[in-house]
Amino acid sequence: MNIGLIVNARGKLCLVHDEPFEATPLWIGYHIDTRHLEIIFDTGGTYPIDWEATDEMNAYLMKINKILIIRMENRKPVEGFDTSFLRLKDGRTLDD
Repeated sequence: MNIGLIVNARGKLCLVHDEPFEATPLWIGYHIDTRHLEIIFDTGGTYPIDWEATDEMNAYLMKINKILIIRMENRKPVEGFDTSFLRLKDGRTLDD
């Protein structure tokens, strides 16, 4: 699966991918201690993303509360989920 982060024309952060997920994504978790993202599904399963935030992206991710997940086929959006963005540390959700 190919996954990338983009900022859309409205200035919203989007996670774009090219294959269906195993279940419905509910949240995106950002592990602030390791600077990694994971998708958390309604089944309780997760999909870790092999990516590490730069200092600039870390600062941006510490400010957002939502992220849009978009599946693309042939350069066109075919499925989308507006998910909540959770900041995690040591496997626990941080309060804002």
